[in-house]
Amino acid sequence: MKSTIRIEGELNVSKDIILRFHPELKGLLKEIKERGWSYSFVNVKGKAHVVLDLNKIEFRLEYYPPRIEELEEEGVYEIRAEVGSEPPAALEVEAIDSFQLAVSTQHARDCVEVDPVGRIITYIQDVLWDGIRLGKERGAERLSEAREVYEVVKFFLDKGYGLKNSYTVEKYKQLVDLFEKPYRFTITLELTVQQEDKVPSWHDLVDQLAEFFRERGLLMKLMNDRKKMFFQKPIP
Repeated sequence: MKSTIRIEGELNVSKDIILRFHPELKGLLKEIKERGWSYSFVNVKGKAHVVLDLNKIEFRLEYYPPRIEELEEEGVYEIRAEVGSEPPAALEVEAIDSFQLAVSTQHARDCVEVDPVGRIITYIQDVLWDGIRLGKERGAERLSEAREVYEVVKFFLDKGYGLKNSYTVEKYKQLVDLFEKPYRFTITLELTVQQEDKVPSWHDLVDQLAEFFRERGLLMKLMNDRKKMFFQKPIP
């Protein structure tokens, strides 16, 4: 028995389908290729109709318990369907709601991810970490890779892209410290809770501070360890 199923969520579709909904990206993709970089579309989400033969599908029920790190109180059930070696016939892709563009350089694969619709840099790879562990020779290679990552980030920043959160600000700060030799200094802040109902979560607070300083030409890195205050309110 064949049935038309409406899918909403992650989609694995070709570049041509994405460009059908976002033709304005063609110029950006051309610039990326002209610089000798490559790209791929990741985390594509949208809506589509597909035709499935329900008699040939094996369904499986999965249960995922609550994630402690995100303080979820309830688990969730998920039904998964194995459709076989042949892909389902896609009748129509209704919409492409969101996606990221992953950019690779000659030596650094998928090193920077951006949301080209929201014009935000969502991920910057920390290519130096393995180099530190593997010694000077590998460290030199990683430094060369870091230069390539730096050039990709600068490319998007020069186009007016923003940085998603404090994590991406910190990764960019590392690159600036390596290749621009900027003036830097340390400040200490002591905060007092005046109105508890207005205090954001810790991650939101750090992200807001990072954006506050970045808008004023400053890149922030958090120096202190917050472990001892992790479960203290009003900073949950």
